[in-house]
Amino acid sequence: MRYHRTGGPDAESWDTASDDRPDLPEAVQRDVDRVAEVVAEGFRGPLWHQMASELNGYAFGRLCAVMRRTDKLMKLTEKSMTPLALTDEDRGTLYRSAPDRDRLALLTISIALETFPQLLKTGGYDPVRNRGKDGRASLLTSYFYGRCGLVFPRVFYTWRNEHTDRFLLHAPQMGDEILAHALGQTGPEPVPEDVAALCATLTAMINDLRPRDRAVWLLTVDKLSQGEIADVLGIKIGDVENARTRLRQQVRMRRRRGELYVPPSIEAEWARRRAQDNARKKAA
Repeated sequence: MRYHRTGGPDAESWDTASDDRPDLPEAVQRDVDRVAEVVAEGFRGPLWHQMASELNGYAFGRLCAVMRRTDKLMKLTEKSMTPLALTDEDRGTLYRSAPDRDRLALLTISIALETFPQLLKTGGYDPVRNRGKDGRASLLTSYFYGRCGLVFPRVFYTWRNEHTDRFLLHAPQMGDEILAHALGQTGPEPVPEDVAALCATLTAMINDLRPRDRAVWLLTVDKLSQGEIADVLGIKIGDVENARTRLRQQVRMRRRRGELYVPPSIEAEWARRRAQDNARKKAA
């Protein structure tokens, strides 16, 4: 029988010939032995670098996958001291955006690895006492993945706040005159009343949007392309188009209900721009 728990001077240890410890699967015993070696080496040298690389490779793919299944993500993080709460927008972002999943996975693994050596030094990896799924002794990779689940909520909230701050930076409240200028209605002559009313209504609709969608429309008014907006806000081009589509749907709904009047001059301008867009798409 071979089992040895490693740790600091006060940590318990068991002789490899002890009869009161259960047998471990070969792969788990190999992990126990490797942990003992890296602790003895002070987490320096090729063995620790190899172990860290294996832990990263194992956890990265699984974290990216579980973020698309938020029910499983909630299960992974349920023992964290920081409860994970997701909005519908959070769930949509995690499901659709591979770059965001990659970023969150890398951040989570990085922080988990920072504290992992100290955890191993104090005997945190104990596959006999701390059983994994179905009561089985856990491999080191599974144990580390579980630690990532404890870290993830804290990483996620920091990441989300940074994104929200970025959106707010590009989402100040807009005035009617900005939209009128974008529609080509500014000049020496006063803006017609019907055009001014349309600008006021659309401006209020944009200002009522959540920060990300408002930022998309303000940058659209500034004549940035979808790709440019995505780069500025750090989101996908599809998210830019979705934000635009949501407001367009609101406009169409209000027009059907007779709550929004679009003057013929603006209708003509919109038709001209649609024709230009279609011509560019055909030429591309």
